[in-house]
Amino acid sequence: MARVSIYCPHCQRHTSLEPAPTKTEIEGRRYTVAAIWRPDDYEAWWIGLCNYCGRAVLVQGEGHTVYPTALPSPTDKNIPDAIRSDLNEAKKCDTISAWPGCAVMARRAIQSAAIERGASGSKLVDQVADLASKGVITQDLKEWADVVRWVGNDAAHPGGQAVTQQDAEDILKLAEQFLHVIYVARPPSRRRAAKSVGSDGLGSHIRASERRVTGRCSEAGGVPPRAASRSPRAG
Repeated sequence: MARVSIYCPHCQRHTSLEPAPTKTEIEGRRYTVAAIWRPDDYEAWWIGLCNYCGRAVLVQGEGHTVYPTALPSPTDKNIPDAIRSDLNEAKKCDTISAWPGCAVMARRAIQSAAIERGASGSKLVDQVADLASKGVITQDLKEWADVVRWVGNDAAHPGGQAVTQQDAEDILKLAEQFLHVIYVARPPSRRRAAKSVGSDGLGSHIRASERRVTGRCSEAGGVPPRAASRSPRAG
């Protein structure tokens, strides 16, 4: 059985799965064999062990199905637990082709971050606008959040545009970039700014640093044209 490389659903580390050993007895002699079940000549299910944490997953063939579902990539631990959990749920939906669910959870992750950052208003559209007006997020980040909101709203409410695989994967990427700028890239920016400038110039220094970060993210992908072209739905 070929090795399968995944991000372990238990420890979130990249691992190469190996078939679990199991003991069997044939004609009075004991053997250790791989834990593989073959219902026919064309299919195989096996128990794989993470080579880091040692916990087991159920695997079909060469990784066509893995249970519990493996994440496509780990979410940075600098993102607060509750928000990271929302984004991980979106990633899990993506791995099982649940595109509307992926979009809804990506939107929820953005709203969770807005609330954590002290946004006012009961609707995400107002919360994002409030963060932008206070300078908590840049205009680029506001645009990203708005696109995630539009697609998430379509996914959550009847009568909206259908959410395709491309739509879901686009906004999942945007949501993770948004959270990365706020929670991962920003703290080092603040620490460097505090050392290099006094409190009088700290705010402008941080904003300039964040613009550079969002600029690099935009060059790497930015707002996908397909997602940005959707008609906005309130909320």
